Parts: sequence; structure tokens; C-alpha cells
Amino acid sequence: MKEKEMNGFLDRGTVFKGDLVFEDLLRIDGKFEGTIRSDSELIIGDSADVKGEVIVDAVTINGRVDGKVTAKSRIEISNRARVTGELHSPVLSIQDGAVFDGTVRMGSGSQADKKTKAPAGDKGK
Repeated sequence: MKEKEMNGFLDRGTVFKGDLVFEDLLRIDGKFEGTIRSDSELIIGDSADVKGEVIVDAVTINGRVDGKVTAKSRIEISNRARVTGELHSPVLSIQDGAVFDGTVRMGSGSQADKKTKAPAGDKGK
């Protein structure tokens, strides 16, 4: 498996409000408020405070998150994390000691996305 290259880093003391779109791997250790979107992985560090909506392939949460988190492949919540809100992912891991207050919806999405339909009149020939 190819190791992902770090694409960006919001360090402690950084405050960002708005919409953030990134490729590859991003780590947040500062404060973020808004929407984060990516087809890659997000790491929310120990000192991070994220408020808003996160839509990514995978996320590891070590800090504080308040909002809706949707991950296509997995959500990992470490023992230091504090999460409030909605989680949507096919795979969820919450370590002992983590604090989570909210709702979880597990599944890989719509069943229609998984089905392959043959065109009308095609009988598989």
C-alpha cells in the first residue's frame, strides 16, 4: 500500500473559518470552523478544535470535534478525543477513554450504489 504524502498542516495557534478542500493527507492541530471535504485522509490532532462538517475518505480524531463527520471508509476516535455530533461511516473505532456524545449511522451508503443494472432490453448477452 502506498504511503500517503502530507498535503497540509494547520498548526496550533492557527484559526481557519470557511471551506477547506484538500488532496492527499491533511493534519489539523489548530481551530477550524466550517466544512472540510476530501477523497483522502484527515488527522485531527490532540490540540485541534473542529466545528462544522467533515466529509472525507478516512479520519482519525485525537482532539475535539463538534458537528457531522462522514467518512467513506473509516472513522477512528482515539482515547484523548472529545466528539459531539453525528458520525456516518461503514467502520467505526472508538478507543477506551474517548468521549462521544451523539449518533452513529454505519453502512457504506445507498444500496442502489452497489447494484449494477443492465440496460433495458439487455438480458446479460
